[in-house]
Amino acid sequence: MQTIDPDYFFITPEVIPENYLELLESIKIKKELLLLRCLDNSELNKNLNKFLLLKKKYQTKLILSSRHLDISKRFDGIHFNSADLMNLSDLKNYQNYLGASCHNEEEINKANQLKLDYIFISPVKKTKSHQEASSIGWQKFKELRSLTDIKTYALGGMRISDLNEAKKHSADGIAGISSFMDQ
Repeated sequence: MQTIDPDYFFITPEVIPENYLELLESIKIKKELLLLRCLDNSELNKNLNKFLLLKKKYQTKLILSSRHLDISKRFDGIHFNSADLMNLSDLKNYQNYLGASCHNEEEINKANQLKLDYIFISPVKKTKSHQEASSIGWQKFKELRSLTDIKTYALGGMRISDLNEAKKHSADGIAGISSFMDQ
């Protein structure tokens, strides 16, 4: 199990804008963790040099979405979507930082069983990237958060200014995709 301490966990959109690095650099907070969740491997490879530059400049840990498992050994960790999480039986083939997206008690229990390094609980608020999903709100977030000792990030409609509210509801930090870019 790895230690993860940052308050903010950045997540790429599926299609990386040409000016993504500039957008990230315009946010004046430390960029320690970045989840790469590109649409496919060609989108990831097209932008790989941008990510490696970010890694070098800020010592950012690059966490790769489980949709890219075939190339995951080149990165600092893997983030499992909830479907992939539920299909895992053990983690002996994986190393470094390991996390997952959780939306309910069953998924959190699975993350606990696997002793993951971190989880996202979502969607706390309405979100641009998953408009069809119903938000759970802060109270339900706190209830779900109480089921684990794993480092937990609130995800879904989070803005950088939501950090204090998230911490009031027992989050260790917040994660964001597009709303982090709209600050």
